[in-house]
Amino acid sequence: MSEPHIDPRIGTTLDERYRLDARIADGGMATVYRAMDVRLHRTVAVKILHAHLTSDPAVLERFASEAIIAAGLTHDNIVGIIDHHVSRNTAYLVMEFVRGLNLRESLNSRGRYTPRQALVVLQAICTGLSVAHEEGIVHRDMKPANVLISDEGRIKVADFGLARASSAHTNATNFFGTAAYISPELAKGEPSDERSDIYAVGIIAYELLTGRQPFTAESAYGLAYKHIHDQTPAPSAAVPGLSPELDELVAYCTNKDPEDRPQNASFLLSDLKQIHDSLSSAQLDLGSQTLGGIKDLIPPALSPHTSVHDRLAQAQEYRDSAAGRLLASGADADSTVAQSPTHAGATGQDDATRALAGIGEQTTVLGNAEHTQVFSGQWDQTNTAAAAASATQAIAVTPQRPISARQAKKNSKAAELAWRKNAQIPTHELAPRSPARRKWLIGIILTLLIALVTAVSLFFGMGPGAPIQIPRLSGMSQDAAVERLAKAGVTTDINEIFDEEIGRGLVVGSEPVAGETIRRFQGLTLMISKGPELFSVPDVKGQQQAAATEQLTSRSLTLGKVSQEYSEDVAEGLVVSQKPKKGEQLRRDAPVALVISRGPAPVEVPDVGGMSAQEAESALKKAGLKGSAAPKEYSTSVPVGTVISQEPSSGTAERGSTITYVISRGPRMIDVPNVQGKQLNQARTELEALGFKLEVQEFLGGFFGTVSSQDPANGSAPEGSTIHLVVV
Repeated sequence: MSEPHIDPRIGTTLDERYRLDARIADGGMATVYRAMDVRLHRTVAVKILHAHLTSDPAVLERFASEAIIAAGLTHDNIVGIIDHHVSRNTAYLVMEFVRGLNLRESLNSRGRYTPRQALVVLQAICTGLSVAHEEGIVHRDMKPANVLISDEGRIKVADFGLARASSAHTNATNFFGTAAYISPELAKGEPSDERSDIYAVGIIAYELLTGRQPFTAESAYGLAYKHIHDQTPAPSAAVPGLSPELDELVAYCTNKDPEDRPQNASFLLSDLKQIHDSLSSAQLDLGSQTLGGIKDLIPPALSPHTSVHDRLAQAQEYRDSAAGRLLASGADADSTVAQSPTHAGATGQDDATRALAGIGEQTTVLGNAEHTQVFSGQWDQTNTAAAAASATQAIAVTPQRPISARQAKKNSKAAELAWRKNAQIPTHELAPRSPARRKWLIGIILTLLIALVTAVSLFFGMGPGAPIQIPRLSGMSQDAAVERLAKAGVTTDINEIFDEEIGRGLVVGSEPVAGETIRRFQGLTLMISKGPELFSVPDVKGQQQAAATEQLTSRSLTLGKVSQEYSEDVAEGLVVSQKPKKGEQLRRDAPVALVISRGPAPVEVPDVGGMSAQEAESALKKAGLKGSAAPKEYSTSVPVGTVISQEPSSGTAERGSTITYVISRGPRMIDVPNVQGKQLNQARTELEALGFKLEVQEFLGGFFGTVSSQDPANGSAPEGSTIHLVVV
């Protein structure tokens, strides 16, 4: 064989306990081997972290913590964690070994699944996932390769926690290694939770039903883009005849908004069971002529299972062989064997003592143990009922001992003597003789009276007119209550009603009520529970809160928690979202939570003072606002063409609202008056009134205070500019 030359680890033993026998799979983070636990003599799977990852302390610390978390997930539908080891040189995880194949290999060989097969597998997957989700653990790498189907018909979810451990050290390329099943939020680098696993399960459901993935692209990034932007197609478009419920299931799980998906695997598991129960046999077994049934999903066993006694015998055989070799070499066999680990299981047979869960536990279709348990329970119940019935019959009907012919003759003679004696006793006194007609009429009347009295007595004493007290029947099944009343001679009518407490098919009460006395012929009405009345949640998105509340009340539902959030798409005061969503069935007065829009989120108003009109428009647009230029104004301080002021000048404003700004026209041009020859005070007053500033230069001390010259002397000048005066 060339395997030892391909992988130098084959044949080596980790920590003197796990002998690596064969490579099972390779991944971007680790390699998986089939190994033999030489201490407990059982086959295990060992996942060894790649050497280049063991040099990072953060990865090792995360690997160890995730191994501990995964080891805490103990369930029949999860691959169990047995042991782990972390050091500077190596890190590995020891898991139970599942003989069989994974869901990817099964799909490759089968093409697609029937709806019944797909629902069974999905229920097993969600059963395992629900255990993790209840512990707050997200798988993050759900795909067919991580779902194992054993040759005993058991289904297990593998690699819990490892996807989380790898995320700390994987680049984008490795991260998109399973882009075919990545949720939109993970593809965008946003935080993920249990609903990301639900999205991946929805993609797996589509692939099980159609035999192909919903999105294809030339690169992983192209796939991720489609998961973010494209809607998942309906499976019935690829496989005509699939029920609409399966299309809704895939659409529900793969909704782009996590809020509109099942919140965790427990919710999805409940939906899967409901869909399975609602579909007909023809819908569930669509394509079964070529795809087969549930049992056809079980892969064939490639090697015989070994028993505990077989493995103990192998271990003893190996110890004897090792001791013989050591004695032949002159060594102390006992001490050497005691100090060295045994290497039993040289035959390479797999361990058969595994606590695996699978199809049988989910559907009671596969798995001999499940069939045995169900059959055994029915057997006990049937035999118990039969024994009770036999005992009752034995008590109620006691066989009579036959009498002899002599005794019968003696009894007959005694009866004849008694009759003769009674016949001699007069029944009435003699009356005067009456005419024949009168005697005949009296006889008829007496006969009729006796018959009437007898009939009335029988009717009201033992017949339909006999009184009976209505027993307490609440909580009994309909058949049991009807049978009990029938034995008492009471006829019944059935009236089905909704009841919040009494289960479906059980008696809620009667009319008249228990304890009242009626005549048997009157009968009574049994009120049978239809279970709690369920009301469909209406769609109130886009409505005012008052209108939404009124609509919920009209459906016998109540308004639950009301919260507010900003929305760019929904106007202020309207319902943004609701929970539960429309169409879900709720009991009477169940609350429905609403989220009310506060309108677009406010944005900070930028200061555009001193900017040009173009710069101001660009700054406002970038902030999510609109700009509007007011009529230009003169300004002596702001350069022409730039913003003088804005309204509002600061603070926040609604996104999309308009900010008004004023552009400067520069200073106003004013005609300069000629003040030469005028006194300085008069010239100052005149020029300052026009908005000019003065710069005065005195010649010879300005003794006379008369303006001798000015600059500029004529024409016009900008408002606020300086006029130079020379005063003598």
